[in-house]
Formats: sequence, structure tokens, C-alpha cells
Amino acid sequence: MDELARDLTGAGRSPEDGAELRRLYESGDVPAVLQRLRRRRCELMDRLHEDQGAVDRLDFLLREMEKHKKPMERTDLT
Repeated sequence: MDELARDLTGAGRSPEDGAELRRLYESGDVPAVLQRLRRRRCELMDRLHEDQGAVDRLDFLLREMEKHKKPMERTDLT
């Protein structure tokens, strides 16, 4: 099995999906492999953008909480 076929095995959503990609590649159905890889990439990019949004919201909350924490600390010192 060549390196590309091995990489395809890990490119699927599941081991079965990866095996199907490899089977399509080895049978010469490169257009089907390309279509599935592009679809998988879009799925991963969507998830990445969702996760980035969650990180951005957490960063905002952390900044806001830090702002509210500082005045309370100063009050405790007096």
C-alpha cells in the first residue's frame, strides 16, 4: 500500500469511511475520492469555525470577569 492510500485510511470520519476512501482510490475512482475529501474538509472547517466561536465567547467572558474582579479586590483592601 502506498503512502497516499495509508493517509486516506486516516482521512475518514471513521475507520470504515477511511477504508472506503482507500478502496475507491485503489480502484481508480479518484473523482469520488476528491469529492468525499472536499466534503470532509468542509465538515471539519465548519466544526473549526464553531469551535473558534466558542473560544471567542470564552475569551470575552474571561475579559469581562477580570474587569469585574479588579474593583472588588480594591474594595477588599480598604
